[in-house]
Amino acid sequence: MGSEPWRQPVPDVAAEPLATLLACFAGEPPPDIDWPSALAAANRALVTGILADRIGDRAPPDVRAFLAAIRGRTAERNSRLAAQLREALGTLNAAGIRPILLKGAAILNTAGVDCSGRIVSDLDLMVPPSAMGDAVRCLSEIGYREYAPSGLALGPRNLFRPQDVGMLDLHSRTKVRHPGLAYQDLLGDCTDAAIGGANAWLPSPTAQAFFFILHDQLQERDYWRGLVDLRHLLDLAALARAPGGVDWAALADRFPSGFPRRALAVQLRTAETFFALDIPAHLHAGRWPRLQVRRRLAQLRRPWLRVPLTLLTWLADPPWQAGLAGPRATPIEHSRLSRLPLPQPLRHAFAAASRFVQQAGPGKL
Repeated sequence: MGSEPWRQPVPDVAAEPLATLLACFAGEPPPDIDWPSALAAANRALVTGILADRIGDRAPPDVRAFLAAIRGRTAERNSRLAAQLREALGTLNAAGIRPILLKGAAILNTAGVDCSGRIVSDLDLMVPPSAMGDAVRCLSEIGYREYAPSGLALGPRNLFRPQDVGMLDLHSRTKVRHPGLAYQDLLGDCTDAAIGGANAWLPSPTAQAFFFILHDQLQERDYWRGLVDLRHLLDLAALARAPGGVDWAALADRFPSGFPRRALAVQLRTAETFFALDIPAHLHAGRWPRLQVRRRLAQLRRPWLRVPLTLLTWLADPPWQAGLAGPRATPIEHSRLSRLPLPQPLRHAFAAASRFVQQAGPGKL
């Protein structure tokens, strides 16, 4: 990890609640924390349970009580999701289907990663395309119903039951196609995982890092929008420090040249800046990653910058190859722009751009 004199430091605590959280995660909480601001940022980033684990007894009594309550509810939620996962895996195994664990389901079952305070939103599993129909049918037999069917033959299937705390999302491939992976592509980078008498495939830390970065930077468009998913960056740091760690060169090889590789570089530089990870400097070197990390920090201080900077990044590095700005773009007919006498290509461009300036969802800073 090289030393670079122009490195942009994380803002001081007075300027940015994010810096307070990062200091707490590093085990060095500042002496005078603005707790309302820090807790608001932690809640928004879905990392309050992790903060509770890291801060220990170094917080005022009322803050400790709040953190303990959130930590307890996080543990209860994760316990219920773990039971839900065991039941789903057993049902799928009985039908001859052995899924691959993705994202939260994977990292919770990765040795050497402490996820005790890490909230899991839902369960993501990948199954062979040929088994998707059978997977949905056998899960429906234990009460699952499909939520908002996509209508795509190989699209994700989002399943739910009223009694569960999280949805069960089935995938046969990544939503992003450039880069993208299907079930068979990933098997070679998985190991066997026995979970409560059932079996699944567990991706390596490198493969898990790929999914988190692909999901945030390209699928959720954080690369263009300048958003930070602190929970997933903490996951990336935990995977890097797990036994075996992340093979950064192999991770980079999964991202083709062009905007996917630039999106990776920005995320790696963000993770290295926030958590001092030992990432090879050449994978995130250059003016563009440096500029984008500064842009992310600037947006945290001045949220009004997000829309203009998103549009500038979208124009400077358009995402055409990923299919992120294509047919699923918000129809321009539903906006005031529909009343303007614009050429059709420009109308489509505005419709595509509108997807990138939507309000940030849960977990985003």
